[in-house]
Amino acid sequence: MKTLSPEALTVRVDRSPTAARVVPGGLDGFLRRCMAQARAEGERDASQRAAKAFEAATARLEAQQAEAADALARNAVQLAVEIARTLVRVEIDAGRHGLEKIVRESLAASGVGRGAAQVHLHPADHALVADVRWRSGTVVEPDDAVQRGDVHISTPQGLLVREINDSLRAIHERLLGELA
Repeated sequence: MKTLSPEALTVRVDRSPTAARVVPGGLDGFLRRCMAQARAEGERDASQRAAKAFEAATARLEAQQAEAADALARNAVQLAVEIARTLVRVEIDAGRHGLEKIVRESLAASGVGRGAAQVHLHPADHALVADVRWRSGTVVEPDDAVQRGDVHISTPQGLLVREINDSLRAIHERLLGELA
């Protein structure tokens, strides 16, 4: 006669059993082993699920951190440009924006050389450089259509426009481009 063991999953017998014998503690031990195995498998499954959930949470946190860092950098650029815009406006309003130098640099950038050029400035800016001697062929005129701090130069080759807001916008875009 073959003995059934708790570890056996399948028992083969040559003929029908005629008797069974219960081993004291055998069923209890079998049940304890089954429970221990089930508990271990459950703990493994729970640990694996927890590890996957932790990995997913970590990935979400890293993505949110990257988004926050990007938003912070963009906000810092925006704030810096707004501070620069405010400071530039204060300097322009106080007449401390180096207008003569700006006009001379703009004339040099125009490519007109010694040719004729007509410089258009806001009337308040025109008053700041009214006594400055310019090269021959350069006429500086007040123009209500020009903002304070801006310079418009008409030459036979075309119009050169140097505007503070455009300069600040270009700086803003360049800084944002460097973040990418």
